[in-house]
Amino acid sequence: EDSSNAIGMIGEHYDPIMIFTVLSSLFNAVAYTGGPFPLGYIGLGDLSIGYSGLGDLFVFLYFGIAATVGAPYLYVTKVAAPCLGQQQLRKLLYLSFLYSIPIGFLATAIIVVNNLRDRHTDIEAGKKTMAVRFGGTFAKTEYFVLVVGSYGFCIYFWILERGGSSAAKAWTSLLPLLSFPLAIPQLKAVAFGGKDGQALNEHVGGTAKLQMIYCIL
Repeated sequence: EDSSNAIGMIGEHYDPIMIFTVLSSLFNAVAYTGGPFPLGYIGLGDLSIGYSGLGDLFVFLYFGIAATVGAPYLYVTKVAAPCLGQQQLRKLLYLSFLYSIPIGFLATAIIVVNNLRDRHTDIEAGKKTMAVRFGGTFAKTEYFVLVVGSYGFCIYFWILERGGSSAAKAWTSLLPLLSFPLAIPQLKAVAFGGKDGQALNEHVGGTAKLQMIYCIL
């Protein structure tokens, strides 16, 4: 009887979606370059994250979508569900998903700089990142699209909220634009500049700082 109650409590209090997200996040974080069989280096063809150039996608999904939507998902499904209708719940989750996209863009921009810097040594290591597969010009263009695109979403959110029930607070969607001056030197150096190799180190951290300020605003 006690075991039956325990199983019932597990089913009631533990969300399979969050369990999968947490476990897969831990696996990806450790297994990409650590452990006995690092996915970033072993030759598993399309199954290898680093080998097949899927690092950008996984960063976007886990450091953008999962990291941003996780907390609202738990709140909506575990706390707010009894008080709100299904349509309201879906709207909250949909908005959380939209807001996670620019966060994912900037998170991915960090790994793009990293891969742009390391593309020559990655060739020797057998890591076929996007920068290795398509070259430095592609990586620079990708960085530009990700960074500028994240600010484009601010305008989109502002337009979206102006036509909704929260029109009075629509201006708050523009606050991340205040961080754009921090993006300018990163764009100049990475997307348009001639920096390469170790000279890009400061812009890996610079892009991470940019994402932090963007998120705070």
